[in-house]
Amino acid sequence: MALATLSTEILLIILECLSPLDILCAVQASSLLYRVFAAYKNHLLRHTLCESIHPSCRADLYTALDAQRIPKSLKAKEPIGKVKMECFSLFSGDRNRRRQNHDEFKIDNDELDTLFYLQADIERLIDTYCHWSLGSLSSHQETPAQFHITTSHSRSNLSPTEMGRLQRAFYRCEVYTRFQRVLSLLDKASVLNFSQIVLCFVSQFTLYEFEEFVCVQQFLAQFIRSLVEKVEDDFFSHLPSQSTGAGAKQSNIGHVLDDSGLSLFTKSYRDNHHSSHVKYLISCGLSNILHLGTLEPRELKRAMLRSYAESRGFAGSEFFSQGALDLQSCSEKQRQVLLHGKLVDIPRDTLHSPNLGWEWGTSFQNLVKSDSAALVDLRNRGYVFWDRKRLQDSGMVDVPFVVAVGANYFPVGYHGPFVRPSVEERLDGSEVDTMSLKKWKDL
Repeated sequence: MALATLSTEILLIILECLSPLDILCAVQASSLLYRVFAAYKNHLLRHTLCESIHPSCRADLYTALDAQRIPKSLKAKEPIGKVKMECFSLFSGDRNRRRQNHDEFKIDNDELDTLFYLQADIERLIDTYCHWSLGSLSSHQETPAQFHITTSHSRSNLSPTEMGRLQRAFYRCEVYTRFQRVLSLLDKASVLNFSQIVLCFVSQFTLYEFEEFVCVQQFLAQFIRSLVEKVEDDFFSHLPSQSTGAGAKQSNIGHVLDDSGLSLFTKSYRDNHHSSHVKYLISCGLSNILHLGTLEPRELKRAMLRSYAESRGFAGSEFFSQGALDLQSCSEKQRQVLLHGKLVDIPRDTLHSPNLGWEWGTSFQNLVKSDSAALVDLRNRGYVFWDRKRLQDSGMVDVPFVVAVGANYFPVGYHGPFVRPSVEERLDGSEVDTMSLKKWKDL
């Protein structure tokens, strides 16, 4: 009712202060704000995108916009030669952009809609990432916290540099996923040498930028693992409880699941096919992954079973580890390095120098190499983006730059891949009604 008393000019100013995600939420909740948004749409889209996206990310967002043409070309079944030319042209344009200044925000009106919704999706993913990673950091939990998929996290409270690093990594990931999509083509001979362009795109970044990129990839892998677990939970909620007698053990439960069209639940899926499934879903784009997280269990089940079937044999290149470092396997010397590192002084807050995670992971007395145990552990736990003050406030770091506790005491973050056995292993020793399996699958 209070909004109705405000003039259109005031309502417009209110919308101008919001991010793309906040605008979407506001116009869905208020028909009055929706009418103002519709009347001034192009102005609002351009204004909010310019204000919400860190200036250092503009080269990446322009390339991400161009990369939206790739799935359209594949859907139109254009010749592979033409798709390759388009991808190489896109990569060449990306390299040229990185040599230029982008002080002015330049987006054509017909691309505003695409970028607006992509930015809103990235904001939602960043909120999910921060809710989980920073939540673990604040609570200092020593056991893995369950990764909850939800669309209603509170907005993340980040410094401009932290937000810029996260936006940059997610936009680069979006470009990467579009390049990877070409590798899903059935004609493997035609795309055999295409992985070179994927490698070239990733290799142009500095080592600490690569760590940020890999961290987002691992976050998405954990997101997808949680989708699989959500489907498993729905399955067990519908499975009739049955007693297990002395002679009731079924040794071929994996075959029963396969025959019922539920290979997603087998141990073989986790051991041999889950990685390809993850890479395939990531290649479908950030918005698609986020959309899966909004589906009701029944629709999610269908989508995951369908995507798993489509992912068989997917040849996506592996530029990231989906697992996590096992500190118990480290040597005593490695553990000492982890425990007694010292932070170096970071003179200014900027996207163009290494962040806290990188500095902490590479600043030990013995010059720990990049991708060492300390750095991999920070990446696995999701802390490569945070400024030094973030860790000081959490109590993990003392002034002057002395690590209070080692990386192996950092809150757990991702620490995948799965925290519980597969459905096949959990059903081992139980009587399973194949009709119940098929009935659930067909729901």
